[in-house]
Amino acid sequence: MLEKDIENLLANYPDEFFPGEGFKLINQQFTIEGRRIDILFEDKHGRQIIVEVKRGILSREATGQIAEYYGLLKTEDETKNYELILCANIISKERKVFLETIGIDCKELGIAQISQIANKHGYTFLDDSSTYKNIDTPMQHSRRDKVNRVIKHKEKTADTVDTNEEISVWLFQGNPKIYDILNALSDSEIGNTIHWFVNQNRKRIRKGHLALIWMSGKEAGIYALGRIETDPLIMDESEEEKQYWLDSEPASDRLMVRISIIRRLINKPVLRTEIKAIPELSSLSILKQPTGTNFPVNDNEWEIIAGLI
Repeated sequence: MLEKDIENLLANYPDEFFPGEGFKLINQQFTIEGRRIDILFEDKHGRQIIVEVKRGILSREATGQIAEYYGLLKTEDETKNYELILCANIISKERKVFLETIGIDCKELGIAQISQIANKHGYTFLDDSSTYKNIDTPMQHSRRDKVNRVIKHKEKTADTVDTNEEISVWLFQGNPKIYDILNALSDSEIGNTIHWFVNQNRKRIRKGHLALIWMSGKEAGIYALGRIETDPLIMDESEEEKQYWLDSEPASDRLMVRISIIRRLINKPVLRTEIKAIPELSSLSILKQPTGTNFPVNDNEWEIIAGLI
C-alpha cells in the first residue's frame, strides 16, 4: 500500500478511523504557499483538523512538517481553530507522548485495520490492483481451505519432522522501530533487491534458499517472500537502503545476504495471530524464541505457510 492509499481511505471513510468525531472532508492534497497538505477535515464542533499521513514508522521530520502547515493556515485566517493529527502505521510510545504533550494528536493505523477497511469498501490499492482483487472474504476462505487440505494430506501420509533435515527456507526478522521495513520494501529505488543481516545460522543459510521477511512488533508477521541470491558475505547495503535506519546505520563490516523480492505482502501480510491459530505451526522457531534475526522453517511448516501466502 502506498501512502496515497492510506490518505484516500482516511479522506473517504473518516468515520471508520475516527468514530464519533463527525469529520467532514474539506480538502485533500491542497497547496498553500508551495506546501501540500494531505487532508483537511472539519469536525462536529466546527474546528479545522489538519491530518498528515505517513506510511511506516512516524519520523521526527513529520512534526515540523505539520507544525509548518498549521502556521501557514493560521496566518491565512487566524480566526479559525485548528487541531493537528499525525497518522502512521507505527508510532513509538516516546514520540506519541512527546507529540501529544505539545498538542499534536497521534493516530496509529495498523496494516490489518487498513486492509479490513479497504476490503469493506471495495477499495483497490494503487500498488497492488491485480492481486488485491483476490483479497476478499471468498479468497480468505479459499486460502484457509488450501492450508487445511495440506494439513489433511500430511495427516494421511503420516509425515514427520526430521530434525536433521536440510533447511532451505528462513525467516529474516526486522524491528520496525530500528529499521523502517514497510517503506524499504516499497521503495522503487531499492526495487526488488534488498540486503539483510545474518546473525545466526550463518553456516546453514545458502544462495538459492528462500527468505520470508518478518516484521516484529504489534503487527508481527510475514511481509515479503524472497530468494537469497548470495551466501552470507561481508557486504554493504545500497545508499537507498541505508536511509531507512531510523537512528544510525549499523557497521558495514557484517555478514549479510542479498535477497531478491519475489512477492510483497504489505497489503495483506500473514500476521503472527493467523500463524499462531494453526496448531501445526505452533513450533515455528520465531514463535518459540522470537529474539534474533534468522530463523529456520522446516519443510512441513513451509508447505503450510506457502498456502497462506
